[in-house]
Amino acid sequence: MDFTRLVERPRPTILSANVLGLLAIAGLWIGSAIALIVAPEAGFRQDLAVNAIYYLPFVLLPVVICMRRRGGLSEAVRLNPMPLFPALSVMLLAVLSVFAATGIDALWLRLLEAFGLREPDTGLVIESSSALMLSILNSAAVPAICEELLFRGYMLSAWESRGTRLAIGVSTALFALLHSNLFGMPAYLLVGAVSAFLVFALDSLYAGILYHTVYNATILVVVFLASGSEASGAMPGLSSILSELLVTLGMMAMLLLSLHLRRRASGIEPIPRSREPLRRSERVTLVALVAAMVLSMLAVLLGG
Repeated sequence: MDFTRLVERPRPTILSANVLGLLAIAGLWIGSAIALIVAPEAGFRQDLAVNAIYYLPFVLLPVVICMRRRGGLSEAVRLNPMPLFPALSVMLLAVLSVFAATGIDALWLRLLEAFGLREPDTGLVIESSSALMLSILNSAAVPAICEELLFRGYMLSAWESRGTRLAIGVSTALFALLHSNLFGMPAYLLVGAVSAFLVFALDSLYAGILYHTVYNATILVVVFLASGSEASGAMPGLSSILSELLVTLGMMAMLLLSLHLRRRASGIEPIPRSREPLRRSERVTLVALVAAMVLSMLAVLLGG
């Protein structure tokens, strides 16, 4: 593998990736504030307002503009076709990830409850098939496309100049922090890490978009089925959570291993870690980005 060619290919800069992250968190604040005015009651209308105000002008459009201003980034961002057969593994991984995230979150919530923190009830209910389809489009596909383009496309590529493994770690952590949800943090870390690996292993951003969309859609389908059932909301026992989680993680590990072996057979190798220090502008904007995300999380936690 010619690592020199990989490192020297045109890539987004870390500075521009950090600035886009700052713009995204600012857009989240602005979009949420405007959405509360336009649609005060929580529900589909409020979600639609947030997505329209936030994702398109503050996430999707800035990334597209940056890519157009600096040509030749399509290869670095991995806008490459995704093979058909691995797509089935990606979709199955997404469904399994929902159940894995549910189990991990259940353990995480028990830990937080020991410190007196309780997750607020979102009250999400989907009562009809038409509402489900609209929710899949608005709350599954749109966020997946925009977030994957920013984090697993632009940001992953920018940080990959310092090493692929570091890029996966940084983009995953920032993706989780952007959601400003302490209670769902393990799920966001899981989704971010798996999605980043899939984009790298299959050399296609569309793998991340497919995984993220199916993951979001599966959650909505589960909510829809639960909305029409009389199931009890009692928390399952710890042993039940652990056993189901271990089985799910085992199945995910086998699928990820098969994709890992396919990656190595295809000659896709990670870029080695670079010890070159960050420039001052990169450090300052990264610290500002992390600080803004943490403050946003604290605001949501205290406000809830």
